[in-house]
Amino acid sequence: MKSMIFLTRALLLGSAPISAFVLAGAAQAQEVAPEATTGDIVVTGVRAAQEKGIDLKRRSAEIVDAIVAEDIGKLPDVTIADSLQRVPGVQISRTAGEGGRVVIRGAPQVLGTLNGERFINAETIVNSEANFTDIPASLVNGVVVYKSQNASLTDGGVGGVVDLQTIRGLTLKGGLTANIRGELGFGSMVGGVDKKIDGLIGYKPTDDIGMSLGFSYGKSRLASSFQSVELDLVDEYSTWFTPNSVDLNGDGDLADDFLIPNGWNTYVNSRETNRERFGLAYNFNARLNDQLELVADVLYNSMDEKAFGQQLFVNGNFGGRSSLPAYSQATGLPSVLSSVDISDLTEYRHNLVTSFNGLTNGLRAGVQSNLRKTEAINTNLELRFKNDDGFSGSVRWVYGHGTRDSRDMTVAQQTSSAQIAQTEGGEAININPGSIPETLSYPFSIGMGKNALYYNIGDELASLASDPAAWYVHSSWLERTKTKSTQNILRGDGKWENEDDTLSLSFGARYSNRDMDVVREDYFSPSGFGNGVLTKYGEAGYAIGKFIGGTGSALTYDPLPVYGLDSSTLASYVKNVSDFGPVGGLNVTLPLINAKALTDPEAFRDMLYGEGQYIVAPDRTYGVKEKQLSAYMQVNFKGDLSDTIAMSGNVGVRVVNTKLNVQQNIVQSGLLNPDIIVGVDPNHSAYVDLGDRNTKTSRTKALPSINFNVDVGSKLRLKAAYYETQALQPLENLGRSEITFYNTEQIGEDFQRVSSVQRLGNPELDPWFARSGSIAAEWYPNGNTILSLGAFKTQIESYTYQNQSSIMVPDSDGVIRNGATLLTIAQGKGASYYGVEFGYQQSFTFLPSFLKYLGTSITYTFSPSQAGRDAATGEKLILADGSDAPFNDTAKHQVNAVLWYQDSKFQARIAANYLSKLYQGTYGHWSFTPTTGTAGVANWQRPTLYLDFGASYDVNENLQIFVNGSNLTEEAPVNYAFNKAFKHTYNQFERVITAGFRAKF
Repeated sequence: MKSMIFLTRALLLGSAPISAFVLAGAAQAQEVAPEATTGDIVVTGVRAAQEKGIDLKRRSAEIVDAIVAEDIGKLPDVTIADSLQRVPGVQISRTAGEGGRVVIRGAPQVLGTLNGERFINAETIVNSEANFTDIPASLVNGVVVYKSQNASLTDGGVGGVVDLQTIRGLTLKGGLTANIRGELGFGSMVGGVDKKIDGLIGYKPTDDIGMSLGFSYGKSRLASSFQSVELDLVDEYSTWFTPNSVDLNGDGDLADDFLIPNGWNTYVNSRETNRERFGLAYNFNARLNDQLELVADVLYNSMDEKAFGQQLFVNGNFGGRSSLPAYSQATGLPSVLSSVDISDLTEYRHNLVTSFNGLTNGLRAGVQSNLRKTEAINTNLELRFKNDDGFSGSVRWVYGHGTRDSRDMTVAQQTSSAQIAQTEGGEAININPGSIPETLSYPFSIGMGKNALYYNIGDELASLASDPAAWYVHSSWLERTKTKSTQNILRGDGKWENEDDTLSLSFGARYSNRDMDVVREDYFSPSGFGNGVLTKYGEAGYAIGKFIGGTGSALTYDPLPVYGLDSSTLASYVKNVSDFGPVGGLNVTLPLINAKALTDPEAFRDMLYGEGQYIVAPDRTYGVKEKQLSAYMQVNFKGDLSDTIAMSGNVGVRVVNTKLNVQQNIVQSGLLNPDIIVGVDPNHSAYVDLGDRNTKTSRTKALPSINFNVDVGSKLRLKAAYYETQALQPLENLGRSEITFYNTEQIGEDFQRVSSVQRLGNPELDPWFARSGSIAAEWYPNGNTILSLGAFKTQIESYTYQNQSSIMVPDSDGVIRNGATLLTIAQGKGASYYGVEFGYQQSFTFLPSFLKYLGTSITYTFSPSQAGRDAATGEKLILADGSDAPFNDTAKHQVNAVLWYQDSKFQARIAANYLSKLYQGTYGHWSFTPTTGTAGVANWQRPTLYLDFGASYDVNENLQIFVNGSNLTEEAPVNYAFNKAFKHTYNQFERVITAGFRAKF
């Protein structure tokens, strides 16, 4: 019922264009509305864009939807992904509130192409997904979404293909064309002003020569809040989880156990993301003679992203699971305030706590600096030809190169004391003399609110923690991942048509090679022992009891310098922070390292510990070389079956041979870098690289496709399609080695508890492979209206997924205690998704008065899915509640609605996007075991509703002013597991209002 209420609200609000269209030159070798590749493609306003889309959708042989720019370089939304979410069957995910990753009809394996061919997108180098975060939307003049495919399309998208379209010089008006747009943006959660300027200069001196240069530059500040809960275990009867038996829930017995939201990584976090984007798109287009046309393109884009986070851990610090019994013993009151029964979902655990009171002995906090730079250049040189004998074709060379450099630094601080010997034979001293007294006497509360976590630490602890002298830098770590990719593509396409244009034959061949590399590096600093001995985390006291290089005698002291937040060294890096996001009950101001001051993290580490160095982590470094040779042949047909019925379509097959060479580094357990201090934990060190392991595979696949259309009269078109597709595995699934992660030592323990074991790489995994079928009916009662209804089903014969379970493995001292979470990459088969799509677009020109300026676009998609079977066991994947496990993170229900108005001067639109609950995989943790024979406990994102708005006014024919608003209601996505009461992750994205002008010359 609640889902239907959300759907009704979304429909009433009106939403964004189905925007169906096939833009000019959508991969010239591909059979999409060839007659649309010539003439003036400039459209202005939402009405013209919608009507253009309706016309071009109707002429497509394939089942397509798309977005067309309302004017040159002006998509109707802030980002490419934001526009794509208006298309039936397309869902997006958001980073820092902006649209990013794109999923089509339930599959994230979506091929992104540029003008019909693969391109290097630095955002997606290592995977087979479409994500256009780093590409300025203003450089794109349209986006085609292929839901059915033909043989001429480049393979690589299981869910579909998203083809970005850029300007062609010959489609411009004669002479000089120029426009410029400037805008300012204002966010609701962070100060400052976003700035953006973009435009286009085009020159068409004759009908045979045209060129254009588009440019975009923008700086934005995006705020978000993130709150996360991790589980731990406490009970009323054992001596391990509750040192003294206590009735925690006040029911009069000592027989209960509880999963509590009090694990090590329970925290609240406030983040700011600064993005600086720059892009250029150049096109030269010349008609050399009546038979030859030259097309040359260059697309360059870069993004410099700086994300800063500040977080407070709210897990009772080192009181841990003792927090609850300590509270009940001290007050005589129950510490467990509310819980839910989950005994039907787990083998051994029965109660899940959703709110409690506890006592803590201090606080932990930290800051993060995530710095990411992406850069990509893509070029295209194409010669097209056509003669009078019905033969046409093209020869094309495409080159691309992209890089992504990501650095993540975290600085952890805490209020505890620590007795550490800092000289050989010296006495242990308290390295944090101003620490808060460590007694379990400071009350705190945790509760799971509707939209945010509730957390309160009480006035006494808040006052003590406000003093910089109470804190010291416990540790810091800096990790860097560099990825790069280079590709070369050479392809030739041809087409022969008979004289009456009822039959044609398309054919072609393509060769490509791509080199993709991932290098993971960790930053190591001098340890204070001299002789080049290094340490990673800068963690005071870690060296004691450890070894240099994992061998020799255990160290008895740690000379690493320790810094309190009141030290003169850190004076310029400390600031008071009171904003941890919209957390209920939290009223505290804490001294923290200033995250924004960590824009040069290497220099910060060097200042504290001396000059450091990056050392490659060979277990997380790998490369993939891909060579692909393909050829296709396709028959295209059209003709009249009667006076009122006509048919058209194509039948073809594409044969693809793919050769992969996956290069991994050989490492050996226990063989660690001899210059690094480490115990048995390789995460504090680096394995010795023992050479390379190369795994070569070769696979040939025939991919047939059929698209069949029947026109009944001039207003009704029926479509049917069948096609087979494949997609390369994400590189990390092929190249990663096994990794074991450990938590930091807890007070009173001289070992590190194992937290997770990850076995997420296998170079011999099969590619994704799917068979899909679609049918659709499209009714065009007039030139500005379309009513469409379609159905689809995709059978995923080969795919991969991450599986979570528990594993009993030893902690760092070799003793098995609680075990760990096990993550594995599993090969699945037999997954499926199916659905129904509805679309309606209309301009209400038949209405009286001002109502004739209104228009709407409404879409609805119903798309349930089934995860299929485990390839090793053949067992159907069932969730712990007995229901079928869904396939990937897609919503069963999606509604988009746009209501727009456009007269001669003014236009406005309000758009809504509703998604029902999203499956996010399974939720696993060492503290519970899922019911035997199940895939685990389902993890969901609750339903979301995003609202966007835009309005513009034409001052004259050359000047327009506008205002836009995105995420007007500050939607807060929330994840929950077990049931809706256990909300373990909260996200909050800000509302952004932009205003600006657009001028034409």
